[in-house]
Amino acid sequence: MFNLFKKKQNEVELPKVAPMELWEERSYMHVLSDSVDTEDITDAKERIKAIDEVNLIEFNQKDDKSGNIILEYKGEEYGIGFYFGDFVFDSLYSLQKQKIHDEDFKKIEKKTKSFIIYMKFNKNYFDSYHLQLKLITAFFPDTLAVIDESAEKLLSGRWVKLAADSKVAPSADSIFTVQAVYDDKTKKVWFHTHGICRTGFSEFELLDIGQDNANDLYYLINTVANRVLYQNEAIDDYMFLGEFVDGNMIVATTLPWNEAVCKYPKDILGGAADRECSHNTNSRVIFLYLTEDDANNKRYTKPSEVEDRLINNPLYYYSNEQTENMKFMARDRFGLLKEAVSNNHDYTALIKIGLPTTDEEGNIDYENLEHIWFELKEFNEDGFRAVLTQNPYRVPSMKEGDEGEYTICDVTDWIVYTDDMRIEPNTAYLL
Repeated sequence: MFNLFKKKQNEVELPKVAPMELWEERSYMHVLSDSVDTEDITDAKERIKAIDEVNLIEFNQKDDKSGNIILEYKGEEYGIGFYFGDFVFDSLYSLQKQKIHDEDFKKIEKKTKSFIIYMKFNKNYFDSYHLQLKLITAFFPDTLAVIDESAEKLLSGRWVKLAADSKVAPSADSIFTVQAVYDDKTKKVWFHTHGICRTGFSEFELLDIGQDNANDLYYLINTVANRVLYQNEAIDDYMFLGEFVDGNMIVATTLPWNEAVCKYPKDILGGAADRECSHNTNSRVIFLYLTEDDANNKRYTKPSEVEDRLINNPLYYYSNEQTENMKFMARDRFGLLKEAVSNNHDYTALIKIGLPTTDEEGNIDYENLEHIWFELKEFNEDGFRAVLTQNPYRVPSMKEGDEGEYTICDVTDWIVYTDDMRIEPNTAYLL
């Protein structure tokens, strides 16, 4: 009878999943500025009231200058808390960092105090994230930098102001980071995200990735995270991500981390032993289905087992939502490109334009555009003149080297090349 209490021979005891931390359930950001040093939030209430589409319901503040806010933004109600706390510069070294201007970083090094603002994201997490940035600049127009604790990222204050002032919410990959842990002995990499839990979805991971292939495999986890956020849809069974070079589909699925690690060697980087104190809450590991039969029978392929295919120029799809976000951001910040190139003649720029395509019968399709790069030649009164840099696939009337005039309404993306970097719409604060 005691055999009833013995574990089944093939039963595996799964590691325990821990409850989420506060900074995973909510979005926590720490603000650095000169006004933070003096705890000066004079007129913050009035500046918050002035934010477009904000209806301030309550603004409560205690003697220690901590407090809470209740407001409506775009028809949704939010509760926001805030307080002042100590800041230790050494903590920045563990964070992923945006490009910070040298003069700004020297000021950051001297900061000893931060302003913490935290909130729970609503169902539209893009609006929620955008609102938090708007509130930060309302509290502190002189914001120098922001530590996004939930995403473990250091944000430039210049980027925060640009994003807050934009009509378009920041891109999905502003909400999360992809971190890489390296094992120099095994030459393996463990990828994992931070910042996604606050949206209501899980974090994502890749295990046992070869160090030499890490740059290529990064695009797999980044694509999964972007697709989930833009489509607002978890991976229940599987998700089509793109195509291998041989034309076969890249199909992703996920398992909770505590189930996934049991499919790998016990001593793997990112295994149960590495999760006793962290990375043990709401996170899922990415696997692939190589065939329809695999999907029907839950046969999981580790990405590490097909690295050779994942580094051989796979084609990852952009969702319509991601393309739209890129397009509107490029147009919203096109003036910064124009000003930078006009004032710096050594700068060059590429502009991506959506061209109407032609079907097999010769009919022009204005809905399905081919997005292709042009080299900027000059600006004119109505827009700009640019030269096509490659032959289109589905626009037979045009070829590489063709020159034409276009307007901002044709723009879907752009790149500015300076003397030492490339700048895109999301990093236009560097111009």
